[in-house]
Parts: sequence; C-alpha cells; structure tokens
Amino acid sequence: MELDQDKINDIVKGNNRFLSAYSDPEPYFMYSFKKKIPDRELTEYYYDKLRYAVQNSEDLIKGMFRDEFYDFYGVKKTAVHSPEEMRDGLIFESFTVDMDDRSVAVYFSNPEFMFGHFIEVHWDKDWNLVFYWID
Repeated sequence: MELDQDKINDIVKGNNRFLSAYSDPEPYFMYSFKKKIPDRELTEYYYDKLRYAVQNSEDLIKGMFRDEFYDFYGVKKTAVHSPEEMRDGLIFESFTVDMDDRSVAVYFSNPEFMFGHFIEVHWDKDWNLVFYWID
C-alpha cells in the first residue's frame, strides 16, 4: 500500500514547517529492514503519527533542539543570527516511520541557512527522543 500524497497534503496544509507531499525527493515514506509490506493498519498508523507531528511540531522541535547545533560549521551565520532563530526556522524535510518498530525519524533543515546539511532526529513509537545528530 502506497501513501496517499493528497491525504498527506491535507494533513500538513497550513503548517509551514512541513514540505508538500509532492516535493522532490519525496519527503514522506515508510520503510522496513525486515521487508514488511505496508498494510492499511500501518498506513493509518503513519497518518496518525504525521497528524501528531503537525499538531505538535513546535514542541517536537523545541524538545530535540540543542543550542550547540548553531555552532555547526554548516550553519550559515549570515542568514540566521542565533540558536533561537535557527530553531524557529527549521522545517520537517522528511517524515518517516520504521514499520518494524513503529519509530519516527525526521530530517530537519532549512535551505536558507543549512544548505546541504540536516539534523536527523529519531523518536520511539511513544514520541520519546531516542537520538539526534547533525550533518
């Protein structure tokens, strides 16, 4: 079962922290290392997780953000002038669900001040922060 891009757009519309489902490369997907096939239940689970992220995007970003991200060499300091401004400008460049353990992974970035770089963040199925790193 493929994810419905129109449904994803309906979920994220109005929240400028999220890209369109029609962006290239495709930012919304599920994956499995155990070769699971997405079924209706997993697909609905994905949409539920995405809805939660859209409704709680500010809290999720504040919870994962670390001021030291601003010191990363890939942050263009002429485009963003403080850790707070960086945090406030981050967008969800991808939103993925691991079908094996139902965890969520997101790449955060902003081409205006992190071109070619991103912050990768993982949460478990209950939205507990598991790890993050910047590249």
